Amino acid sequence: MSRKLIRDAVHGDIEVSALEIELMDTSEFQRLRGIKQLGTAYLVFPSAVHTRFEHSLGTSWMAHQIVEAIRRTHPIPADDELVIRIAALLHDIMHIPFGHTLEDERRVLPRHDKDEARVSYFLRESSVGRILEREGIQDRIVGILKGKKDFMSDIAGGAISADLLDYLRRDTYFCGLAQNYDTRVFESFVVDQNRLVVNLEKNGVLRRDALSELVNLLRIRYTLSERVYFHHTKIASGAMISKAVELALAEGLRPEDLRSLKDETLFYVLRTQFQSQPIIRRLVEKIEARQLYKSCYVLTTAIGEARQQEIVHRLHYGVEARNEAERGIARAAGIEAEQVIIYCPSIGMSLPEAEVQVRLEGGRLSPLSGSNNDEIRILKEKHKALWRLFVLIDRSVVGKSEAVRRAAADILS
Repeated sequence: MSRKLIRDAVHGDIEVSALEIELMDTSEFQRLRGIKQLGTAYLVFPSAVHTRFEHSLGTSWMAHQIVEAIRRTHPIPADDELVIRIAALLHDIMHIPFGHTLEDERRVLPRHDKDEARVSYFLRESSVGRILEREGIQDRIVGILKGKKDFMSDIAGGAISADLLDYLRRDTYFCGLAQNYDTRVFESFVVDQNRLVVNLEKNGVLRRDALSELVNLLRIRYTLSERVYFHHTKIASGAMISKAVELALAEGLRPEDLRSLKDETLFYVLRTQFQSQPIIRRLVEKIEARQLYKSCYVLTTAIGEARQQEIVHRLHYGVEARNEAERGIARAAGIEAEQVIIYCPSIGMSLPEAEVQVRLEGGRLSPLSGSNNDEIRILKEKHKALWRLFVLIDRSVVGKSEAVRRAAADILS
C-alpha cells in the first residue's frame, strides 16, 4: 500500500505511510474514534467532540514537522523518523474512556502509561503489538512511550512535544477559542546531548522572537487549563463518571474490561450490567441528562501549601479516606452518601511545559523557567493557583447546602 493523504480540520492534508495506515486500521486504534479527546468538555463547548483518533493522527504529523526542522542541524535517518512517527501515532493507544478523569483526577485507576498490564496488552499482545513485532520496532516503541530519556521520546511526548503542538491547536479550535501559535516555533527545535531542546540563541545572543513564541505556547496551555480542562461543569461531570466507575469496580467490573470500551459503551455497561446498583445507573442517567451535581463547598490554594499537601495526601491518594469523608459529610447534613462527591486533584499543576530544556545565551542549557522571564513565572503561579477542591452535591438536595458546607468545613479541616 502506498502513502496516503488524509484531510484534517486542523492541519490540512496529512501524509501517512503504509505502516501507519495498517496500524490505524486495527480495531484497537479504530476504538479511539469513540473516545473524546476532552471527555465531558462537550457539555460546556458543544463542538468539543473531537476524539483521540484524530489527535493521534495529528500528533504523528507534528512529529514529522519537528523531525524535518531538526534535520537542518542533526541527521535523522528515515527509519528513525518512522519509529518516532509511529510512537507519536500510538501515544494514546492505551487510553480508556474518560482516561484522564479516571486516572489523574480521582485516581480510580493507574495512569495509562504506568499500567504495565495495559502497556503489554496494547503494545505486545494486540494486533498493534503483532504489527510492531513483525516490523522489528516493538521494543523501541514501548521504550519511547514509557518515557525513555532521549530526543525521540521527547518528540513524541515531552514537555514541548508533538502531542502538545497538536492538542493546543485542536482543543482551542474545537472549543471555539481564538488561540494559535506560529509555525515558526518548529525552526527552534534542535537536538543537544541526545535530548530535544528549543534553541533560543543565535550567535551567542538571546533570540527574543523565539522566546516570545515559546511563552505564547505557555499562554495557550494556561488558557485551556483555566477555561476548558478545569471548567467547573467538566469537573462535576467527570467526578460523577469517576464515582460511577469506582462503584462498578467495587461490584465486579475489572480494569481490563475497560480496554475495549468507548465513551458510549462504557455508559451502556454501567447502565445495564449493574442493575442491582441503582446509584451507578442514576449517576450515568444524570450525566446524560446534564443534571450535574452542584458545587457546594470549595477550597483553594489560599488554605496554604502545608494544608493543601495534607488534604491532597489524604483525599486524592487515599481512596477510602475520601469515601469516608463523603459518607461523613452526608451523615452530618442528613442526606444520602451517594449525593456527595469530593473532587480533590493532585498538586501537580505546575505548568510542566515551563520546564522544557532551552538553549540560552552562550549555548548553556536550562529549563525555560530558569530564563528569568517574569511572564513565565507569573503563568506558573497562575496555573498552580487553578487548584480547587470541590464538594459536589446532587441537585435534589441543594436545600441542604448550608448543612453540607458546615459538615465539609468540619470534616475537611
